[in-house]
Amino acid sequence: MRRTLFILLLSFAFITISYGQIFNVPTGSFATGTILTGISVALPGEVIDPSPVVFRIDEGFFTPADSIVDMSGCYAHGTAYWADYISRVVIEIKDITCPQGEKTYHIEALGYLYDENGGFGFEGEITRYEKEVWGIRIRTGYATVPAFSRGILFLRQGFNFERKDLKHPRWRRPLTFPENFKDFPP
Repeated sequence: MRRTLFILLLSFAFITISYGQIFNVPTGSFATGTILTGISVALPGEVIDPSPVVFRIDEGFFTPADSIVDMSGCYAHGTAYWADYISRVVIEIKDITCPQGEKTYHIEALGYLYDENGGFGFEGEITRYEKEVWGIRIRTGYATVPAFSRGILFLRQGFNFERKDLKHPRWRRPLTFPENFKDFPP
């Protein structure tokens, strides 16, 4: 009886270990990718909700220990708002979703997006206008960041990630683009 139970436990442990691996993605890791949604945020004087952002991760996270955690096919989600003190659109990431097989894994991850040159936030194309509030003329407007802008996600809080076997026949990338968008921008 004991021997049978030990063999069953050992075989269950082997199945669990071979099915997935747990990786630590520490604070300070970064990933390159593409913003999939166009962003339009209000300048001071206009009150609207922050804009939602979807960021596709290219390969994975590069860790401070010079290793890479493969997270291709994962998406980071966050919000964008105008930071008047630096005159840029700031994008804060709140979580990451990773589709694997028929399941989608949700990971809480806190970080910020930087532009492809490493600058904090994004330069927005600004459209200004004036409006009157209680008899006072206020200069306001919108800043927009186009879809398919390249960026870098820096983590301010690390997380653990369980990666399943990506070669499984049911694994799929949930969002595909025509061939001419693969290397966008050129």
